[in-house]
Amino acid sequence: MARKNNRKNKGRGNAGKKKSPAPPTDPKNPPVCKFFLEGKCRFGEECKFSHVLPDAPSTCVPVPAAAAAEVTPPPQAAEDRPVEKQDIATTASVEATETEVEVVEEAKQVEDARRVEVARGVEVAKRVEEAKTSARAKSAAAAEEEKKETTPVKQPSPTKQQSKGPIKSVVSSLKSIISPERNPLPPALESSLSLFTPSQQDLAKKLCELPGSTNQSHLFENWSDGSEFDEKKKEFLSKLESVDQSYPDGGLLGYLENAVGLLEKSRRGENPLGGWEPSVPKGEAFEVGTDAFLSTEKLGLEEVGKCGFVLVAGGLGERLGYGDIKIGLPTELATETSYIQFYIETILAFQSRYALGKKLPLCIMTSGDTNDKTVALLSKNNYFGMDEDQITIVVQGKGVPALNDNDAHIALTPDDPYDIQMKPHGHGDIHALLHSHGVAKSWLEKGMKWTVFFQDTNGLAFHTLALSLGVSSKLGLVMNSITCPRKAKQAIGAITKLTKGDQERTINVEYNQLDPLLRATGHDDGDVNDDTGFSPFPGNINQLLFNLDSYVQVLERTKGVMPEFVNPKYKDAEKSIFKKPTRLECMMQDFPTVLEGAETRKVGFTSLASELCFSPVKNATADGVALQAKGTQPGVAASGEADQSSAVCQLLRSIGCNVQEGGKVTFSGIEIGSGPDCVLKPSFAACANEFKKKFPNPSAVEISGRSSLVLSGDGLVIESLNLDGALVVECEEGASGVIRDLSVSNKGWVKVADEASEDEVIRMRGYHMSKLETEKIVFKQGGSIEGNYPTEIQVGDLSKPAPEEESKGDTLCACACAIM
Repeated sequence: MARKNNRKNKGRGNAGKKKSPAPPTDPKNPPVCKFFLEGKCRFGEECKFSHVLPDAPSTCVPVPAAAAAEVTPPPQAAEDRPVEKQDIATTASVEATETEVEVVEEAKQVEDARRVEVARGVEVAKRVEEAKTSARAKSAAAAEEEKKETTPVKQPSPTKQQSKGPIKSVVSSLKSIISPERNPLPPALESSLSLFTPSQQDLAKKLCELPGSTNQSHLFENWSDGSEFDEKKKEFLSKLESVDQSYPDGGLLGYLENAVGLLEKSRRGENPLGGWEPSVPKGEAFEVGTDAFLSTEKLGLEEVGKCGFVLVAGGLGERLGYGDIKIGLPTELATETSYIQFYIETILAFQSRYALGKKLPLCIMTSGDTNDKTVALLSKNNYFGMDEDQITIVVQGKGVPALNDNDAHIALTPDDPYDIQMKPHGHGDIHALLHSHGVAKSWLEKGMKWTVFFQDTNGLAFHTLALSLGVSSKLGLVMNSITCPRKAKQAIGAITKLTKGDQERTINVEYNQLDPLLRATGHDDGDVNDDTGFSPFPGNINQLLFNLDSYVQVLERTKGVMPEFVNPKYKDAEKSIFKKPTRLECMMQDFPTVLEGAETRKVGFTSLASELCFSPVKNATADGVALQAKGTQPGVAASGEADQSSAVCQLLRSIGCNVQEGGKVTFSGIEIGSGPDCVLKPSFAACANEFKKKFPNPSAVEISGRSSLVLSGDGLVIESLNLDGALVVECEEGASGVIRDLSVSNKGWVKVADEASEDEVIRMRGYHMSKLETEKIVFKQGGSIEGNYPTEIQVGDLSKPAPEEESKGDTLCACACAIM
């Protein structure tokens, strides 16, 4: 508190004074764009600043800065202000010939015509260049004629001043009109420059020299002239420099330039999809257990051992009422396996069965808030069985500056003139990080063929991995979006093919943009359900699969920079005042927008019911209750756990097991299924084809709706089982075991309401798991068995077929193993 008072009463300097507002910008006569003068503006007609240079003396014509590099300025009168050296590019002199006068006249005519055609804001550079090109062509023709003359006329040698030429004279004159002098630095910044490194000084000066209303001098106007806040000033510049170094598209000034353009488009209400024709994209949809599903998944299993995995895990669990990182949350209470442990165990299971001795790499994107905790969690648990060198961690930057208004003024933290507001830039940064750290390229060099992107708290993420790999292999896809069926107008983004002329892209289109886009392009009914009961445009769940070779090529070309968007919330109808500061964002699923040529036609989707592939844990319980009341997935810890068990039960039913459904129960306002709770660890089985091998006689497996089942171990097989209660079966690494003719009936496990628990993991669910009675069996490496299970009926001699198999005359055991 003392520190706060000291800041408020002692260190604010000019903080008590009312900030001088930036000079008002006349919308009919905006200031000239500095980037246009330097030939660097990327927005053209869409720039909110003028690309028209003010009227100058009669010999002047508007010329972009790029053209100024070709000639030098004329002599200046003694009273003229000298132009700063860095303001105008210096080049070799060119004679002021009659051809140059012709360039001036033609360009002036173009400018006069432009003033009639357009009221404001139209870039003149292209037309000036056309005029110059025409004049040069005439000059070249004249030169050829002159060569034919026997006695060329010798022109008088121009003086040093005359050699500057009229075109650069235009630029010099206009520069002096537009910027008669540099903006003075705020006094407190001027007196503090010695505190900063040369690069920080340069950055601060550039921010204060930005043109017109985009000038960022306000950042330093309320600084104290004294030295008591020198450390905070250093931290302030360090933060700005960090953004300048981490923002991949031109540093901090590039961020502000991009922001001005995007904010102007938002203010004008421009539709980014204008001119694009939507249609249904290329891809395949599946129902679990069908022949098409199983055959495609089987094809994908041949590719699973060639995957690198990318976990986008930048978030804390505060929104969920959890004080740690989200990947440390338990996926379920039966085994209390955390999300990061579950993901690593799944990758290791695929590695052991399909990678042929290779290590499958994992890259985790963290943030400044989560990095140290992520490293500590992995280290404490010995990387959950992975080798340390399999895991790469890339840290996302501290975010980007929040912006106060349409002029992209950086927002200061309220009541603190020595800090700026920062906001996340979005998970689209992952592509730039994979490029800058050389991760994707190194994976390709190590023989990986695919890279899989998944998010931090979706326990169903890997149910579609082999399936999507099969689709990508069949269709030759560069990028494959994992999707789920969506109802028409459902509030989830839709994967959509867009066409404009010979351009094509398949991208995520937000649900509130898809319907009006369809109606605007001749689809009178908009987004409607088809014969399947769902929209033909599948729902995006932000789980992506890339062909690694193509992915690396695109990263080399683009450096992984994704297109940005801005979504300010306005206070007024004129869209001039924000409700709160905004920022630019980028999303990883927008990768198709940077594809070119044939690449754009190799983007598709794989669709599977959401209950099998998508149940993120991202909402607080109260928010989940409101969502569920609207018929939307609540996305809370309780629903995530229930959906994980439910998905396993569906897979078991799809192969023929008799798994009953439990009733419905409600905890903390969230309705979920009461059971059965089935946890099949990845070491036992990780996909439907593997389930079939592990349950060779599925009709002999019965599980009641109140049961709990936990199975682990690669050597375990379930031949026949009748379960009404709780059963845990473990098979140690290197051991083997068969459950045959086992019947279990006990009190089992029960979920008990516990909304006020001190344990936040329990409290966020609204219940704890009461394990009343459990049957546990462990198959040991040496062949012994722990638990109530007779050894004489469990395995026998697996080198020989069982009697019932001998009678069939084949050479396969019940596990489909060949008898040698």
